Amino acid sequence: MTSLATPAEGSRTSGEAAPAEAARAAPGRRVRAAELVFAAVPPFALNRLRGAALRACGVKLGRHSAFWGMPRLFGPPGSASRLRIGDDCGFNDACRFDLDEAIHLGDHVSVGQQVSFLTAGLATDFGYRASGAPRPARIVVEDGAWLGARSVLLGGVTVGRGAVVGAGVVVSSDVPPNMMLTGAQRISLAKWR
Repeated sequence: MTSLATPAEGSRTSGEAAPAEAARAAPGRRVRAAELVFAAVPPFALNRLRGAALRACGVKLGRHSAFWGMPRLFGPPGSASRLRIGDDCGFNDACRFDLDEAIHLGDHVSVGQQVSFLTAGLATDFGYRASGAPRPARIVVEDGAWLGARSVLLGGVTVGRGAVVGAGVVVSSDVPPNMMLTGAQRISLAKWR
């Protein structure tokens, strides 16, 4: 049997991690450390420090964007860099980001408490039965969108510019620009602007 390891890799003991593997896993440890540090901090305190900690974890956070409460980031090690947030965004407490795929939020996005961004899903056989194979898809929220408390965005959706998603709504398909989504009802906001 032929070994694919280089001489430098073959000389390591089994308990040591490769330098590239350790570097890739480091942002995951940084995220968990930041969550532990900010667990005892009230949600509306130390927002700039919380933003600096998220940037250190690899999150691309725009100017003047703030998190009121530490968000939960899920995904493989190093996946924090898949979260890109524009300028002047506000996130309320207890937001959750599943980073199996990229999540992009534009400028001036407002996010209510306990909003979930779920990029991972399951592939389906025959349109109704989950096959168990994960099929992540990216989420895009365009400039000026508002996401109500406890709303859930599923993978593969785009929330259009200026759209409003009501509280508790599960978004499984694209929301057009300047549209308000409250459950199954879509209301055009264009006539009021």
